[in-house]
Amino acid sequence: MEQAETNLSDMIRQDDPNVFEPANLDLPEETVDAAEAAEETTEAAEEVPQVEAIPIAPLNAWFAENSAAFANVNRVQVEIRGVDSAKTLIMAVLDGQGDIAGNPSRDLQVFKNADIQPVLNLPATDMQIYNNGFRLVSPYADNIVVKSYGVRTGLICVFCNDIAGQAIPYQVVKVKRKDDSVEVVRSDAAAVAAKLALSADLESLQLLYKQSSKAVSEMTTNQSAVNWLLERQSEVTDINHHLQIDNVIINILA
Repeated sequence: MEQAETNLSDMIRQDDPNVFEPANLDLPEETVDAAEAAEETTEAAEEVPQVEAIPIAPLNAWFAENSAAFANVNRVQVEIRGVDSAKTLIMAVLDGQGDIAGNPSRDLQVFKNADIQPVLNLPATDMQIYNNGFRLVSPYADNIVVKSYGVRTGLICVFCNDIAGQAIPYQVVKVKRKDDSVEVVRSDAAAVAAKLALSADLESLQLLYKQSSKAVSEMTTNQSAVNWLLERQSEVTDINHHLQIDNVIINILA
C-alpha cells in the first residue's frame, strides 16, 4: 500500500503542469544596480552631516606653543616646591606702569587649573590678561574672527565678522571644560555690513547700554554706534563688561 501511494505521488508530479521544482526554474539572479547602490551609499552618508568645529586645547599646552607671538605676555617658568607646574601657569604681563631697571614693568598673573582650562586650538593675534580671566582674538577663516574669553567655568566664544578691519560680533557660544570642540557659527557678512549703514535706533541703544547716553549726539548710523562701542570696549578690563558690549552690538544689528 505504501509503495502505491509513492507511485501515485510521483505520477501527480509528472502529470501536473503546475507543479515545479525550484531547481528547474530559470529565475534571474538577484543583482544590485551600481547606480542604485551608489545612491544608497550617498543617502547613508547624508544621514551623518559633517559638523564644522574648532578643536579645544588646554591653556598650558596652547600657551607653551603660542606665547612667543605676544609682546605683552611672557611665560614664567619656575619650580616651586609643592606646586604642579603643569596645573599652575604663571605669566608676566606688561602693566604700563613704566620701567624697572630699564625693563618695562610687568605684573605676575597666576592661572590655576591651566591643564583643564579650555582655549581654542588656533593661533591668536592678541592676548589680554584681566583680573577675572583672559581674552584671545583668533582669526578663523572666511573673514571670521573669534574673540574667546577664559573664565572660571570654561570659555565663552564670540563669533565675529571681520568687516573693514573691525570684529563685529554676531553670536555668543559657551564652552564647558569637558568639551573637546566648539561648533563654528557662520553669519552673512554682507547682510551685517548693510545693517551697519542703517540709521541707529538711539533710544534702544541707551536702554541696552546706559553709558552711551552721553555720546548719542555723535551717532547717526549703526556704524557710528558700533565704532563708539568698540572704542569703549578697548578701554575695558573686565570680562563681564566686554561681554555686555558684545551683546549690545549683536542686539542693535539683529
